[in-house]
Amino acid sequence: MIVDETADILQRLYGKALNHIVIEGLVVGIFFTGVKLSSGSGGVSYTPVSDIHKNPCCSNMPLQLGAPGNLRGASVSEILNTSDDSPLLNTVRLVVLNALSSRFFTKNRYIMANNRDVLDVVNLKSVKRIAMVGAISPILSRLKIIDGIGLYVIEKKRQSLHKDEIRYYVPSKKAGEIIPRCDTVIITGASVANGTIDELLGYTSPDARVIVTGPTVSFLPDALFQRHVHIVSGAMVTAVDKMLDILAQGGGAYHLFQASCLRKINIIRDERNDQANS
Repeated sequence: MIVDETADILQRLYGKALNHIVIEGLVVGIFFTGVKLSSGSGGVSYTPVSDIHKNPCCSNMPLQLGAPGNLRGASVSEILNTSDDSPLLNTVRLVVLNALSSRFFTKNRYIMANNRDVLDVVNLKSVKRIAMVGAISPILSRLKIIDGIGLYVIEKKRQSLHKDEIRYYVPSKKAGEIIPRCDTVIITGASVANGTIDELLGYTSPDARVIVTGPTVSFLPDALFQRHVHIVSGAMVTAVDKMLDILAQGGGAYHLFQASCLRKINIIRDERNDQANS
């Protein structure tokens, strides 16, 4: 699993220092969840509200590690290593991973294109068919005006698309049919939060260009790169206290970017390494 592999990488990078980092602040918002660690770093992730509501364990958890009311002050090492698999705790793990990863996003370690939309670092001239998993409005608004591209938006809910976008709608149950036929695949980071990312990546053609995007995928991209993802487009938290305040008042990603709480980052897989290992 991508999340587990990323947790292992971070634990190796931090070593014993990880034992001294705790959760200082946490907001589980209606759109996004945010965390502040005692190290000062922050992380943000999509909140899978429907999954949390469907899981009775989330509202009836005893006051132990990972339970509501007992997360502030918890060791991030314990959070990463707990065996509990509730949607709530999985979301907390994700924001912790994102916060811990932020210190390693340097140009010495990765090929990066910062402060740019992900489509600005993608060559769309040769694209014929694009599958987008999740109706990502800013990306969809740009793609739908490009002539000559077959566009498929794979969504659980038809109502997630505007009237002029319904023609692109593909029900999520057909993902395994559509994705292998596309030369470009864009997957929302929410797929990591809801646990579908591994399955979706398994549908992609070996020759397809794969992009995973959204604040949720702001963790080390190594595990995604090993699964042939080409670009991981996330966000760095630049104003952690302000971010938590906005999330506590019902804000989402748009509000966080507007308030300069987040900065866009695009991490590009070094394909020279692929050639060297082939």
